[in-house]
Amino acid sequence: MTNMKMNKRERVEAALSGAPVDRVPVSAWRHFIPEERSPEQLAAISLKHFHEFDWDWLKLNPRATYYAEAWGNRYDFDDYDSVFPRLVEGPIRSPADLEKIAPVSATGGVFGEHLALVRRVKAGIGEAHFVQTVFSPLSVLSFLLARPPQHNADQLVQAQYDALRGAIIENPQGVHAALEVIADVLAAYAAAAVDAGASGIFFAIVKLARQGVLSEAEYAEFGRPYDLRVLQAVQGAPFNLLHICGPRVYFPLVLDYPVHAINWAALNQDNPTVGEAQRLTNRALVGGVDELGTLQFGTPEQVLAEAQAAIRATGGQRFLLAPGCGTRMDVPDANLRALRRAVELPR
Repeated sequence: MTNMKMNKRERVEAALSGAPVDRVPVSAWRHFIPEERSPEQLAAISLKHFHEFDWDWLKLNPRATYYAEAWGNRYDFDDYDSVFPRLVEGPIRSPADLEKIAPVSATGGVFGEHLALVRRVKAGIGEAHFVQTVFSPLSVLSFLLARPPQHNADQLVQAQYDALRGAIIENPQGVHAALEVIADVLAAYAAAAVDAGASGIFFAIVKLARQGVLSEAEYAEFGRPYDLRVLQAVQGAPFNLLHICGPRVYFPLVLDYPVHAINWAALNQDNPTVGEAQRLTNRALVGGVDELGTLQFGTPEQVLAEAQAAIRATGGQRFLLAPGCGTRMDVPDANLRALRRAVELPR
């Protein structure tokens, strides 16, 4: 700890590097529906949330489908289940169609729309860091492989898993060829987002690098090489954050990824705790609070206790307090304020 008062940017950079901080940085993020359909509205409400809760950095939450939209998936944005609009149609009907995945503009169309979002946020955030969300290439491919009809979010996610596993078995070379294309476009887009003002990317592996979906060997073959291609494109950025999503994740597979920090669900999902993770890596750790349990359903006092326990477990070193994933849209404001307050209290 240091007695010198830091601004938000200095505090985050110190935590990422392992230098002394005046207090642990803290943030939380969520989807905003229907504002996510407009870059102007999403920028405005994201900044409002950032300033209202006085977070130390901002993680942008664009709509979950924007990457798949770039390659032709169409959605009904008047029909959401959770954070997923209803899938209407897309170009990939079977693993044999993977050759239809061709290069698209990394700065036009839906990607251009989200670069406009980045520029608007940059103009309104002041000195603080913010990161743009980029899904991993394999995550994008899983969205493209799922076919309608899907009647709810759980069915959609299961359809993505089933279709991806099927494609790997039936057409592995087609999967690799599609991932090459997707990774190259995402790498160019990620670099463009940094050029537009983002501090880096929030690189999200969406519930694929975990037990019960793909094997470790499958993820090492079909996930890792393409992840690294995207991350290498933003190596000059000051804040790249890896998110490995879901329960029972393959944490050791990503420990050497070229990022500044790792975010994951450290509580109640059979993953390493923040204390255990600190013994496995010298990357900064982001998390410590259960967004599915305590933050959503607990009391402010329980949020405070859980947050303070995470700070103590890490000694507040190379640690940024946050949920293990995005919060639900109806998370109680009182619990978010308790999360923010936790970093001001004595340990």
